[in-house]
Amino acid sequence: MDNKAYLDEIAVKGKKKFSAGPILTPVMIKLIIVGVAAVIAMIVVATMLNSRKDDSSAIHETIYFRMTGLIDKHSPIRTYIKKVKSSDLRAYTSTLISALTTTSDSIKAVSGKIGLKTSSPSSEVSQLNSKNISTLEDDLERAYLNGNLDVTYASNMSYQLSLLISLENQARSKTSDATYAQALDESKAGLEALEENFRNYADTH
Repeated sequence: MDNKAYLDEIAVKGKKKFSAGPILTPVMIKLIIVGVAAVIAMIVVATMLNSRKDDSSAIHETIYFRMTGLIDKHSPIRTYIKKVKSSDLRAYTSTLISALTTTSDSIKAVSGKIGLKTSSPSSEVSQLNSKNISTLEDDLERAYLNGNLDVTYASNMSYQLSLLISLENQARSKTSDATYAQALDESKAGLEALEENFRNYADTH
């Protein structure tokens, strides 16, 4: 064997000796695919949960600040209930203020469990509530000036309660907190009765 043949043989043996084989075996490839799929699935689930949480929090926030806005000491309800002539409407309103106070206090008590910040509303909720209160006040002021406050007041209260009941239904479907759910159920039952009272008054006068 000449020198060239000898060196070629050594080179071939050296390559065989230091060959590490395939870097990724079929088993390793499958494990990597499974791992990547698991990570993607976790991200998707986490995103869905966060979206649901954010959606739920928005509804809880909306319902809480809608209630507290309606019973605020400067709210149109507080102002114009003093001007209505019907003793029935005054009685319904007194019951309504008491019911909304009780429910908003109950919601505040469990706010930490449902992801609700009661210190102040978000800008979006604040704008919606301001628009709602402003529209209500304008309607009642016009009705007062036109001499038909009682009927307009009753129809507006029926409308406001319909909105609250709808919000309570949404909030109820998105919570697993038993205390909060019970507060919503009790509130809804009372508001439905009051909504019917206000609506019947508006329809019959």
